[in-house]
Amino acid sequence: MEKYLPTLETERLIIRPISMDDKDYFFAMDSQPEVHTFLNKEPVQSIEDMEKAIALIQQQYEKYGIGRLGVIEKSSNQWIGWTGFKYIDELENGRIGFLDLGYRFRMESWGKGYATEAALACMQYYREHLTHFELHAITHTENEGSRHVLEKVGFQVTEEFHFDRWDIRCFWYDLAEDAKSN
Repeated sequence: MEKYLPTLETERLIIRPISMDDKDYFFAMDSQPEVHTFLNKEPVQSIEDMEKAIALIQQQYEKYGIGRLGVIEKSSNQWIGWTGFKYIDELENGRIGFLDLGYRFRMESWGKGYATEAALACMQYYREHLTHFELHAITHTENEGSRHVLEKVGFQVTEEFHFDRWDIRCFWYDLAEDAKSN
C-alpha cells in the first residue's frame, strides 16, 4: 500500500509522523483531565499506556499508510498535540472503511487557532492525495470548540448519534460539497 505519511508545515506548525520519542510529550497532553472533558473522561495514567497508543498509531501507518500526526509549535519547538487522519476499520455509527479527521491538543495551546491551522493543512493534503478515501469527523455534541474547527475546515453536521465506545452523544460530520475541492 502506498504510504501517506507527510510532514506538513504551516506558518506556525510542523505536522509530522509520531514516534516513540514523542511518548513523554504525548503523555503530558493525554494525562490532562481537561483534554478528556468531551472524550471518555479517562486521562492516560502511565507512559506504558502512551506507548501502547503510539504503537496503535504506528500500526495504522503500516497497515493503511495513514495515521495521526504530531503537531510541533515552531516558535518553541514544543510538541503541542496531534492531528490528522485515522482509518476506521471497525463499525462506527453504522459505517466502516473511512478516514476520520481528528485532533487533540495540550490545554495550554487551546484558543490560539492551532487546531484550525493544523486541520486546514490536513484538509489541503486530503484534497491533493487522499480523495479516494471517504472522509468524516465526529465530535461530542457539547464540544463547541471542536465543532467550530470542523465547520471552519468544511464539515457539516449530518446527524447525531450515540458513540457506543465512550457512551456519549456525538455529531457526525460529512465534508460539505463545496469543501471537497477548495
